[in-house]
Order: sequence, then structure tokens, then C-alpha cells
Amino acid sequence: MTRSAILLTYISFFFFYFFGFSWLASMNAGVAFQWRKQFEPFDISFYIYTLLVVLLAHFVVFRTFYYTRPRWKLWAALIALLVFFILFRYLLEEIIYPVLIGEGNYNPITTFRFYVIDNVYYGSIKIFIGFVLFLFDELFRNQRQKADLLQQNKEAEMNFLLAQMNPHFLFNSLNNIYSLAYEQHPQTAASVLKLSDMMRYVTYEKEKKVELKKELDYVRNLIDIQQLRHDHKLNVRIEAPEEVLSCKVMPLLLIPLVENALKHGDMADPSAPLLITLLIAGNKVEIKVCNKISVKQPEITGGVGLKNLKRRLELSYRPGEYYFGTEQIENIFYVKLIIPLD
Repeated sequence: MTRSAILLTYISFFFFYFFGFSWLASMNAGVAFQWRKQFEPFDISFYIYTLLVVLLAHFVVFRTFYYTRPRWKLWAALIALLVFFILFRYLLEEIIYPVLIGEGNYNPITTFRFYVIDNVYYGSIKIFIGFVLFLFDELFRNQRQKADLLQQNKEAEMNFLLAQMNPHFLFNSLNNIYSLAYEQHPQTAASVLKLSDMMRYVTYEKEKKVELKKELDYVRNLIDIQQLRHDHKLNVRIEAPEEVLSCKVMPLLLIPLVENALKHGDMADPSAPLLITLLIAGNKVEIKVCNKISVKQPEITGGVGLKNLKRRLELSYRPGEYYFGTEQIENIFYVKLIIPLD
């Protein structure tokens, strides 16, 4: 628990332990609660040694020795705390109080042996309260540590997936540029410049969210590089209204969808272009990509890009917050992604 949570727990618990139940009983009986009577000398001493022993049990004994081995250290600390409680109470109520107020809590004829045995019971109750509060503290501490560890693992896996995607894109794009250079294509230099812009984006884009416009800029560069490899025109249509371009999404969200379509699709047919549709529907962003499947690729199984994207979505959103699906109808492959607006 945080310090403020521990403080609130102690205040709440000891209010009811010291006053709350008597106060509720008085209210139930319809009589006024006598607050002044709660601060008589022996009430004050009760509050002092109870709080002191509970705090020592919680923050010194159990925090220090609960997880240590061998176990005798914990038992030795508990016995020492119990002895401290007995001696402290005896000093306060049976030595100091008789001097200050003229009386002690126990009958003067009470033997010290009886006093010790009697206070083993009362001291054990205080130590047990400290133990229970320690267990609550550890429960919340472990939950927080577990949540922090899960978040760290999630971020580490996300960074690994992003790092995995960068060489994936670089490998495909370099293959394209190699073909241009091999053929001594005049647009080779321009393609290298476009690739440089693309790699700058996937390498240095560290924001958790980016505008869809940046994703589309990358996609257009990717299409331009692909175009230089083909004698025929690549038929691509992008439908993205102005209002959707400013929507923020995770980096490299649209890119693997398009890259997969370029790899497996046939964009030679003007009647069946690669269609990229972005739109806002309520509080969601819908991304649709459909393409005609190349005759060399009779079935789409999805490569690194789509599997990688699916895992990143699982890490970034709770189940039911997003939709990601693919479908093949005859020779057309469809991808649909729906994510919540930022």
C-alpha cells in the first residue's frame, strides 16, 4: 500500500477499534456518546501501547523477519516484542501512573508473575492486529508489484515487436531497391531517399500514438517504391477524409496491412484496385484494406506483419475494445480493423 493508504487504513481501523463500536452502540441506544470519558488516563495509556505495539509488529518485526530464514529469528523478534509490551505497560501504568495520578491499573497486591501471564494474552492480541495489517499491506504491495511487472513485460514485448517489424520492412524495401539498381533504373536514387524517410519514421517514431497522416505518408512512399518495380500501373485508391487524418493510433498500425496487400496482391486490374479506407464511425476508427489476390498467391496465410500486428493489438487493448479480422471471398482478400478513438 502507499503511505497515504496505510495512514488511512490505520486511522479507519483504530477509530472503530478505540471508539467506533461504542459510539455505534450509543447511537443505537439513543444516548449521547461520552467523548470525554474516552480520554481518561488509562484509556490514553491503552491507545499509546496498542498503537506502539501494532506499529512495531507491522513495520519492524513482520516486515523485517517474516520472509527471513531460519524461522527462529521471527519467533525471537515476536517474543522480544511481547516482552517489550509487558515491560512498557508495566512501566507506564504501574510505576509512572501511581506517581502521577496516585493509582495503577492493577490491584497493588497483584504479583508480577500474574501480571506477566495476564499481559501475554493482551500483548498477543496487539501483535496479531499488527500481523493482520501487515498481511493487508503485503497483499496490496504484491498486487502492485505484479501489475508493475506485467506492465514492464508488456512494454518490453511491445518494444521487441516494434524492433522485429523494422528489419521486416527494411528487408522488403531493400529487395525492391536492389531490383531497381540491378536494372539501373533512373528512379533508384529517389527510391533510396523515400526509403530513408520510411526508416526514419519506423526507427525514431517513439510516441505511443501518432496521427494517421504519418502512417499514410509512409504508405504512399511504400507504394511509390513498389511502383518502380512494375511495368504496369499499380492501381491503389485511398479513401481518407480530412477529419480522420488527425486521429491518433499506435505507430505502425496501417503499414503491415498495406505491406501485406502489396506483397500478396495483384494491383494490375483497374477494376480491382488495392482499396484503403479510413473512416470514423462513432467513437471508433475503422480501417479497411482489400485487394485482389495474385494468381501466384492462391491463399493468404498472413506473414510476420499481420501476426505481429495482432499481438500488438492484444497488448494495447482489452478484449472487446477492438476488432481485427481477415476474410477471403473468392479472389479478394479483406482486412478490417476497428479501434477506439484516442
